[in-house]
Amino acid sequence: MSKRFIAVFIAYVVFFSWLDWIMHRSLVFVIVVGGGLIIVVLNKSRIGELILSGMWARPFVERWQRLPEHVRQYLVSTTPLLYFLIRGQGTSDGGALVVIAALLVSGAFVFFGHVIDPKLQSFYAKRDKILARPVRMVLAPVLAILIAFLVVHGSLADLPALFGGETSSPQSPMGLSGQLFLATLLAAVCTALLLREGGEQA
Repeated sequence: MSKRFIAVFIAYVVFFSWLDWIMHRSLVFVIVVGGGLIIVVLNKSRIGELILSGMWARPFVERWQRLPEHVRQYLVSTTPLLYFLIRGQGTSDGGALVVIAALLVSGAFVFFGHVIDPKLQSFYAKRDKILARPVRMVLAPVLAILIAFLVVHGSLADLPALFGGETSSPQSPMGLSGQLFLATLLAAVCTALLLREGGEQA
């Protein structure tokens, strides 16, 4: 595991821990989950060896390895939804549609990437010339948040409210299922187009 990967992963954890703190103000969750993820990635090989050496884990590992590669990739790509289901939904009533939208986009790229990627080769080439991968990795969550906020709220004027600022026109997340579905679709597609490598076979 490269030092760059570890640094980027830790940066992502810190970023989303900050967002979680803004939304929930739970220092315990940030420390336990955020710190736990950082410890896991720093000790991935040791933890992997420990799990594989345990008799209790062997049946689960064998079942996982028997799954088709695309299914495993799909399950891994959808793990961030666990956070949304547990923490990110808040008071919204569109949780199910958000999950469906994310599953659709992830499934499209995982199972049909061999069809999608050739059609996007020129886009990938131009994207890579303009934006280096580290820049794209920073832009991905930022643009996803901006797109989602714009679609749901219809304006970026109240964006400071997302970061603990004040808003003159507070809006309830109830009754916005359609906007949340569309916002998730657009944000997920934008993220995939920024981060996906043209040569991936997933």
